[in-house]
Amino acid sequence: MSQQLTPINGGVEQVVTTTSTVTANVLSPQYIIAKNLQPRPTEWVLGGRPIYRRLPAISETYQIDFFNIVDAPNTAAAATEQDIGYIYVPWTENSAGPTSIVVSASDTKQDLLICGGRIIWKNGGTQVYPTIVNLQDLNVAAGRYFLAYELSYDDSPIEKIYSIENFSLAGQPLTITSSTDSIVGWRYPAVSAFINETNNFWTSKDTYFPTYAQPESSYLQWKSNLGQAYSNVTLRCPPGTGYVATASFYYVTSGGNELFQGTAAPSVDSTGQYYEFNFSTPVFNTGWKVVWSNTDIAVQNITVSGSIVQMKRLAAPSTLAALSLYKGIVTPPGATFCPLAYIEVDKSFKITSIQDIRYVVRRDYVPVANWLTRFFDENLIDLYEQVSDYPNLWMDPPTCMRQEYASLVSKNIVIV
Repeated sequence: MSQQLTPINGGVEQVVTTTSTVTANVLSPQYIIAKNLQPRPTEWVLGGRPIYRRLPAISETYQIDFFNIVDAPNTAAAATEQDIGYIYVPWTENSAGPTSIVVSASDTKQDLLICGGRIIWKNGGTQVYPTIVNLQDLNVAAGRYFLAYELSYDDSPIEKIYSIENFSLAGQPLTITSSTDSIVGWRYPAVSAFINETNNFWTSKDTYFPTYAQPESSYLQWKSNLGQAYSNVTLRCPPGTGYVATASFYYVTSGGNELFQGTAAPSVDSTGQYYEFNFSTPVFNTGWKVVWSNTDIAVQNITVSGSIVQMKRLAAPSTLAALSLYKGIVTPPGATFCPLAYIEVDKSFKITSIQDIRYVVRRDYVPVANWLTRFFDENLIDLYEQVSDYPNLWMDPPTCMRQEYASLVSKNIVIV
């Protein structure tokens, strides 16, 4: 029996392995220049240590740390708020470039022109596109306004449909009932038919109870909050049994109505006895019921084929940025914003002033620190100091000798 889930209709991607060779892409010099993919020289900072967390790549593209972008010196803006959005300015672009989300006014002063770009905050990144806002269309009254992107996110799981074949319903979030539930102390509960274990089964006849205490009917019913479309349902009896009862299959609607789908007589194979139902046109339902013609029956496991719906949690929250315009200069409480500007508008819907209040961040973050150097690398710091102060060190032998002497002393080498 297989427990393989095959994704369909937007299901989770499968990992596929292959033994075929892959031809590497070779970038032409013209392409490298056009896409600005030339390698960049190492950047040096005070103290001689280069930016050590840069990702080694042909373009050496900078990455963003979504979870620690506030504390200095990681940002260009001095801010203490943790719930705030930042504008990411990519390499080779200034803070007023085409993807810097800078705010300006049109020639008529009645339109706000907002560049596109990328907003980052603690819950991830959001891409926004160039926008034109006509103040007269919005009937904006005269006054001072706070312009910002209001940030939100959704990390709730979404429904995915999977194709299944001979799939055990063990472990699925089901509500299981049977004709034996009303009898207190019944030793073979209905859930045992879904556990798929050799020593567990459900039966509608328990010799522990006298004849008058046995159930008057025999059925199994299960419900799911998520839809399932069965093309086949197989109910397998414990090995060595010989039941003669026929079984009827029903769809159970949310209102409790039972829709008859067909009957099945017991079949036998090398494993034992079983009941099988096949459906040529599977339909998504949330309730199913099997009723037997007499009370002498037992079910050890149930397998289904067709399609089932599973809840899949996203790898990252789905973020959203909504452009907002609030009157006043105080940030509205209870929301997360990426501030853009303060706008002043006169009675003729014309912009008289734009005050840029963006938080701009341009930083590197890749957790592969050791590819270039280690934190506070003494050798690189020493090399940088020698190169940056070359005339005083190497053009002045006594100074150079003192430095070398100090280096030997630090390694416990005694000079006599």
